[in-house]
Amino acid sequence: MATVPQIGEVPGSLTQDAFWELFGHVEHAQLDFKRGVATDVCDTIAAMAMTEGGLIVHGVDDQRRIVACPLSQNTQDRITRIAMECGVDVQIREVTVADLGLTITAVPAVRGRIVTTPDGRLLRRVGGDSQPLRGDAMARFVREREQRTAEDQPAVTFDPSAFSVEAINEALLADGHPPIDAARVPRALADLRVAIAASPPLDQRVLRAAVVLFARDPRDVLRGAAVQLVRRSGTGPGTGPSIERTECAGPLAETIACSMDFISRHGGGLEVVAADRREALPAYPPTVVREAVVNAVAHRDYGLAGATVDVTMWDDRVEVRSPGGLPGHITVDNMRGEHYSRNPRIMRVLKTLGYVEEYGEGVDRMFREMEARLMEPPTFEATADSVTVTLRNRVLVDVDDQLWLNQLGADELGRDEARVLVAARRGGGVTPRALRAWMAEADIDAMLARLVSKGLLRRVGVRGGSRYVLSDKTIAQAGTGLPDDRQTLLDEIRHRGSLSSAEGAILIDRDVAYARRLLNELVEAGLVRARGRTRARRYHLD
Repeated sequence: MATVPQIGEVPGSLTQDAFWELFGHVEHAQLDFKRGVATDVCDTIAAMAMTEGGLIVHGVDDQRRIVACPLSQNTQDRITRIAMECGVDVQIREVTVADLGLTITAVPAVRGRIVTTPDGRLLRRVGGDSQPLRGDAMARFVREREQRTAEDQPAVTFDPSAFSVEAINEALLADGHPPIDAARVPRALADLRVAIAASPPLDQRVLRAAVVLFARDPRDVLRGAAVQLVRRSGTGPGTGPSIERTECAGPLAETIACSMDFISRHGGGLEVVAADRREALPAYPPTVVREAVVNAVAHRDYGLAGATVDVTMWDDRVEVRSPGGLPGHITVDNMRGEHYSRNPRIMRVLKTLGYVEEYGEGVDRMFREMEARLMEPPTFEATADSVTVTLRNRVLVDVDDQLWLNQLGADELGRDEARVLVAARRGGGVTPRALRAWMAEADIDAMLARLVSKGLLRRVGVRGGSRYVLSDKTIAQAGTGLPDDRQTLLDEIRHRGSLSSAEGAILIDRDVAYARRLLNELVEAGLVRARGRTRARRYHLD
């Protein structure tokens, strides 16, 4: 989910290009375009208030044409009345875009109470839509919202010297603010929205979110604000003997980096020889591990005193346990597509620092990247007291294929698509008939069409005799991926300039028919060209 500017940060006058650059053309959870002030504005206000807040821009139609909706008295009265019916205090202002007046309504995120539409519906923003909550999801969401989130609770004491100026400045610079010195720590925390400003500054209310994010040692205030990591031998069950254990604590960015370093050192990996160099392949995709750690520290319940995030590493898996049950309406079944922040202040700073790319996409990205490596998907287990994600290092293909997929950068591929590419790599191509026999449940035609459209495969032949081979783009990016005999023949053609079937057979110490078949597969793959007929045929570089 993208973010929007604060209403006070929007210039009073913009060109159309500047307007679209600032807001973008796509509606999302924090942005909605309206032609005017229709009755469904009430749904949008109620849904945004129960999500992350956002902006409603009045004067843009469904075709993204700017049609104007100036802030007249009637427009202001209508928006104010609708907002009051929902029980939400909104801000309203007018901006001019290419001489046309638009009205912007800023909806705050409401915490500590429930906002519904006048007819009693509880809505949430999902993408650009306002969708209702029902059943158990509604009950858990209501319980979560009625409780004050722990990150909003004031720190018991506030000592500016307890905060890392370096960590604060990193966040300030990422958020577009100038750096500060130690004397301006109170103001900086307010600018980062983790403190409530007051005068004099020492009377301001510093929130727990600030301690978690920027305290040199947050355990002085929150005893469980740390990550405990242990590497155990074997695979269990039972605790098993520990090889090493440590505790990471400090500013949250440092805690994440410390945790990642421990997991990297103990996670193991594979080392293979690719061409003339050695390549290391981590046992677990680093982006997946980081997502698991970031989710654990960002979404945990900081109201559970003394409870830490626990990372346990075994020979075959990594388990990351976070204190507190699933927040809001999130379930194990819907977490790939839904988003809810127990700690929105912490999440906002982490997103500013680049630890979170888009709200609500992290879990789905974990699944996709594990699939791209042909590894088992992550598993989630949730209780009332904790959430545990488990990453296993088992894969469906050997290390050479993993390395090849990694070089290809196939993180947007599904598991079946990656398997098809590996099969094309190993066999010099694949046929639809063979794939249907191998993966009976998959839509083979649609999958091959996707791989061709992505430029990863190309079709050779027509109708019943067609087969699919690695594309030139794939070969250029990750190599031919050919088994040894084919690679040997290709290298020799590059060296000599041409090769016959008989010469190839001698080279790889196999019969002529086998060598001819491999050479013809190189032709089908578009890597070499055959000239001549039968015994006089020679194979040249394409």
